[in-house]
Amino acid sequence: MTLPAFKAYDIRGRVPDELNEDLARRIGVALAAQLAPGSVVVGHDVRLTSPALQDALAAGLRGAGREVLDIGLCGTEEVYFQVDHLKAAGGVMVTASH
Repeated sequence: MTLPAFKAYDIRGRVPDELNEDLARRIGVALAAQLAPGSVVVGHDVRLTSPALQDALAAGLRGAGREVLDIGLCGTEEVYFQVDHLKAAGGVMVTASH
C-alpha cells in the first residue's frame, strides 16, 4: 500500500484523492499510540476542508482513548503554545500551509 500523503517532514496531499477523512482518522489512532500519555491539542486553519479533517483526526484520537483539546480555528503557533500551556502530550495542526 502506498500512502502518497506521507512526506519526509509532514503529511499533505490533494483532498480527497490523497488525504481524506478516513486517512485522518487512522492518523489519529496511530498518533495516539505513539505519544506519551495525556491529552492532545488539535486546531485547524481557514480552508474549507480543514474542519472535517480535524474532526476525523479527533475521532481517531478519542477512539484510541485520548482526550482531545479542540481549539478550533487558529494559527499553528497557537497549537504550539497550547501544548505547553495545557501540558498536553502533543498537538496537531490541520493546515495546508508549510
